[in-house]
Amino acid sequence: MEKISLKDSNYFSKLMLNYINQDESLSEFYNLFPTKENYIKQAQTKLENYKNREILVEQIKQQLSGLDLSKKQQKNLKKLAEKNTVTITTGHQLNLFTGPIFFFYKILQVIKACKELNNEQDEINYVPVFWMATEDHDFDEINHFKHGDRIIHWSKKHGGPVGRLSTEGLKEVFESFLLILPNGKKKTQLQELINQSYLSHDKLTDATRKLVHLLFKDYGLLFVDGDDKELKKLMISTFEKELIQQKSYQHVIPQNAKLEALGYPIQVNPREINLFYMKDDNSRERIIEENGTYFVNNTSITFTQEEILNDLRQNPAKFSPNVILRPLYQETILPNVAYIGGGGEMAYWLQLKEMFAQFEVDFPLLVLRNSMLIRTQKQHEKQLKLELSNEDLFSNSLTITKERVINSSKIAPKIPALEDELKSIFDRLENLSDLTDSSFADMIQAQRTKQLKGFERIKKRLIHAEVKQNEAILNRIEQLLKELSQQNSLQERVKNFADFDYLDVHYFIDFIADSLQPFEFEFIINTLDEEF
Repeated sequence: MEKISLKDSNYFSKLMLNYINQDESLSEFYNLFPTKENYIKQAQTKLENYKNREILVEQIKQQLSGLDLSKKQQKNLKKLAEKNTVTITTGHQLNLFTGPIFFFYKILQVIKACKELNNEQDEINYVPVFWMATEDHDFDEINHFKHGDRIIHWSKKHGGPVGRLSTEGLKEVFESFLLILPNGKKKTQLQELINQSYLSHDKLTDATRKLVHLLFKDYGLLFVDGDDKELKKLMISTFEKELIQQKSYQHVIPQNAKLEALGYPIQVNPREINLFYMKDDNSRERIIEENGTYFVNNTSITFTQEEILNDLRQNPAKFSPNVILRPLYQETILPNVAYIGGGGEMAYWLQLKEMFAQFEVDFPLLVLRNSMLIRTQKQHEKQLKLELSNEDLFSNSLTITKERVINSSKIAPKIPALEDELKSIFDRLENLSDLTDSSFADMIQAQRTKQLKGFERIKKRLIHAEVKQNEAILNRIEQLLKELSQQNSLQERVKNFADFDYLDVHYFIDFIADSLQPFEFEFIINTLDEEF
């Protein structure tokens, strides 16, 4: 296993690089930085303030009641009921067949962080939890995954929370996907995963829960579905304040302004009311207040203030937090100490600390998830033959070839001297112009600018010509980057877990788990032995 800095991957934002480097300007936007020592401190604080353990454990038991829990899951569920147990959490949308591979990185980092912390002390239990984003309604973001050059796509009309979506139509989608795969152990295992999850459940929430269970049950992972009436009851007072006082808007907007003043883009903007209303399985619409009347967007539903508060108290499951309030909901119902997520998630969490303080909820440690590039042994051998550094794998073939040409060029070393000679000629002409009318100096300066621009174009053309002579190498580099899915994005945001070369799914998951470094912030590069 090898690593490069996140900065050298040329992918991470200035905000994330400054956060992991603990830049002083960002200190007011979080409480503690996620060192091992601070996991302990955060746990001690959370345990002092947490009050919802009994309800949480009962609801998780009910949500998991249809699953054949592994011994580790049973043990963790029992631990969760103990007063010295906290959680480490990540969350994700219900992407079809998990979506891109970073889904695995998030979950396995949570699991590995808990394992390491539990191994090093026994005063506090750490339990890994996956938060299922069942209430999200952006179907277009979750209805596909990539395999090779193909997009496996699920077409369906829907406008409500995706977790309540019927799995009708997925049989045909996965049948066409499986036809692409060569026969063998891997295909058999993937087909079994599909059969036991998507083809054995009527709702997407249940299907996704079963898939995640099959993949991670041996690691003891627990799951939470926030679309739950009993859990929503714990948020009634918070949602009341949101409807009446619009507290989240009032306290997120100033934080956004501070971040913008520091030069950071804002990830999400709050609305005056950050709640949706779900009248049925096919509807999740914004709540809007105007002059004391509450409207449900794109419907004819209206409430007075008294009516909407009564509806909230009687039917809390109809009220759904948006991206601003969802973290507050999660941290209210869980004894959570750390949230592990990607750069985009970390960016919007950094907007929320003051809002958490106003609602008197502990703000968790924010942990930037590990990123990883997986290559096969053959791809690693190609990399070595092409003399590509690990940093080169995050560049593009043309840039790499240009750098090589400049370093080994017969033309490039001679260009600076010629450029200096051209500048020297104009320097001498300018000295001569001092002896004549000032208008000559202006003319010489204009020509100097024109000729140097022309020289720059000639230089680029000469280097391009040498690059063309190295076209065979360029093509080989391009092909390797294509195999790694590293051309226009990161591999982890493109490739699905079914797209990698391995013979056994659980061997592949173990490989990822062994590679991750939950308390470090570097880009991991590791070589997969597909012939284990």
